[in-house]
Amino acid sequence: MNRNKDNTPLNTRLQALNTLLVRERQAITHLRMGQLDDIQQEKTQLLKALHQPGQAVDDESAGLINTIKVNNERNRMLLESGLQLIRRLQDNVFRRLALTYAAHGRSLAIGAGPRLLNRSV
Repeated sequence: MNRNKDNTPLNTRLQALNTLLVRERQAITHLRMGQLDDIQQEKTQLLKALHQPGQAVDDESAGLINTIKVNNERNRMLLESGLQLIRRLQDNVFRRLALTYAAHGRSLAIGAGPRLLNRSV
């Protein structure tokens, strides 16, 4: 059985990391953004504990590592698509709220697309 320096079996640590990635996905999909910081800190600690250069990896560990890679990539894609959605929403809100003022102090809403404005509205 493969063990880390602190004598914890490798598969136990890998399973803990996979469980953490599942929790991360649940936090992302349920929009529990406050939990992501704690999960990130736990993930960093687990990855530091797992970093053992030259450690032998058996077939069971290799299978867990592949599962971790799949779950990590899925979470990355979820976070990336969420950020893209936020950017699009933010752009739409700013376009709708963009105001400019005419020469006489009246506000003039600017919508999407190019427009020429006449100063004497």
